[in-house]
Amino acid sequence: MDEKEPDLKIFEAEKQLKQTSDMERKHGTAYTNYLNSFIKVEDRRYLPNDSVVLRQVPLRAAVGTMVMTPSQFNEVHLPTLGKFIYFSDKSVANDPLTMALAEREKLNVSKTLSTIIFVSTRDSKGFCVSGYIDLEQSLRCFQGAGVKGHPWADIFAGRRRLEPNQQDLSFITWNNGKVFYNDSDNYKIIPDAVKGLCFLYKGDGSLLTIEKYITDEHPRCKFIESPKHGSTVIYDHRIRRKM
Repeated sequence: MDEKEPDLKIFEAEKQLKQTSDMERKHGTAYTNYLNSFIKVEDRRYLPNDSVVLRQVPLRAAVGTMVMTPSQFNEVHLPTLGKFIYFSDKSVANDPLTMALAEREKLNVSKTLSTIIFVSTRDSKGFCVSGYIDLEQSLRCFQGAGVKGHPWADIFAGRRRLEPNQQDLSFITWNNGKVFYNDSDNYKIIPDAVKGLCFLYKGDGSLLTIEKYITDEHPRCKFIESPKHGSTVIYDHRIRRKM
């Protein structure tokens, strides 16, 4: 029994070392993705390589935008192993949209409520864009290090705007008329000639008809005009059974 104890200790030490190494690599990838979110097309056009571009990010960031250091990023964005960090627990800006989403974050993570956000705003290049975002999936994707998604800690803190993208449920760039649709883990998109755009919640089979939510003044439909994020609408679905 005593002879096996050193082997067991070595095994546990190697296992811990591997977990630490994997986590460090995961954190590094997440921070690189974070820096990439600040980079514009012209930056890559005029600067020689990716490492130079990334080093220039803090210097070339827009006025009023704070770029976090790696240690600040890890503290804010990355949870300890196996623990979910609620981004709204850190800081919530005094903005009607961020405050409304902060009220819904834990309910979405616990699968009590499912929220879809419609956002109509301008992207970093000044073009009008709009789209529908699955809040729960977006939170979960950004929680996983290395997954590019909406920077929720910065959004809740008021450092960044919420902008839809091509990976969301829907996305429209109005300058060229391009439209993108994607099913999420929670919703299947169902375009209907009569009902318009509908979202089928996969967990309980409920159909969310966007047009009906708006025209019937649905109690779970909330219009919000945000000074920072633009025109937004929140659609809430109370999940019928625990997932």
